[in-house]
Amino acid sequence: MRGEGERTATELMKAWRAGADLAQVEGIALRIDGVPVGTAPAEMIRCLDDYRVGWELIDHSRYSYWGGMRAVVVQFSRGCPYLCSYCGQRGFWTQWRHRDPVRFAKELARLHREHGVELINFADELPTGSRKAWKAFLEALIAEDVNLTLVGSTRAGDIVRDADILHLYKRAGVIRFLLGIESYDAAMLETIKKGATTSEDRQAIQLLRRHGMLSMATYVVGFEEETDADYWRSLKHLLRYDPDQIQMLYVTPHRRTPYFDTVEERKVIETDSRKWDYKHQVLATARVPPWRILLWVKSIEVIMQLRPKAILRILFGKDRHVRHGMRWYTRMGRRVWFREIVDFVLGKRIKDSTLTLRRFWGGSLAANEESMVKRRRKVIPVRSEAAP
Repeated sequence: MRGEGERTATELMKAWRAGADLAQVEGIALRIDGVPVGTAPAEMIRCLDDYRVGWELIDHSRYSYWGGMRAVVVQFSRGCPYLCSYCGQRGFWTQWRHRDPVRFAKELARLHREHGVELINFADELPTGSRKAWKAFLEALIAEDVNLTLVGSTRAGDIVRDADILHLYKRAGVIRFLLGIESYDAAMLETIKKGATTSEDRQAIQLLRRHGMLSMATYVVGFEEETDADYWRSLKHLLRYDPDQIQMLYVTPHRRTPYFDTVEERKVIETDSRKWDYKHQVLATARVPPWRILLWVKSIEVIMQLRPKAILRILFGKDRHVRHGMRWYTRMGRRVWFREIVDFVLGKRIKDSTLTLRRFWGGSLAANEESMVKRRRKVIPVRSEAAP
């Protein structure tokens, strides 16, 4: 399957059963006479409500999150209209679309009533992309009167935009939103086309707290050749922001993003593509060795999660849902923190690497992002992205 799979999977099964030529099925990759080829791109699914998840096929008792709560992962929307240079979501999903708000709310209510689901984890890049649609969903879910807990990710700007309806977020069950802070440097935010400001990021965190919801700030290191002083400034910046939770990430350049072009001559230190997941260092920096970057990242995480304000929220927070969320994340964070240190110590990385990003992955494919590709009927070769 290439791209969105719901329609493609259906068409593939029909063609297979009928004995038809699979090369005519759009949106797949297959081998013809031993040669890997890709068929023409499938059309974007314009109405997400045309396809549904087979919730009845799932043993819901096997899936939990947020401290043992029975959970499902859902999508209210797909895509993102913003142009962040390091992110491939806009290109992958082609454009932002959303489910019918009322129908979606009824589906979540059925999951609670029929399958005992307690927590909804949004996989959307931007569920709040349309204020009108998101507000309609919140109101519809409130009307269903079900005890659900909602967590997800969104942009700080949408939280600020919705300052007057954040009480609806809370009433509907929202307990935490992950906010992509990325950097403390306004110039860097401009360079990576984040489309956000530091003041907006801080205001969003304050608004969520004021309405009894948790904020998780993601912060990415490695966008440029950082120094120890830059990491120190990052820590001070995050302390001023005062998020409830923190997630430190390492920049990971993907071949189909514009960011790849800007760093293609940087040195690669991790050749295991399974670790190109934002949680492992993959690029070398000239001024700070990998072990010291890890030391900075792990120190920032400890300081942020064990600072007095965070401890007080864990022990004495007024909202029991907030206390639960803080305690659960602290337990999980402790396990992950030690595991990542062990993985780093035992992991194998290239030392004094001369392998550049371009040599490792090949040239940039930013021009081929799906949102820019015109539909073609012919069969086209699939180019491997594996390292030579």
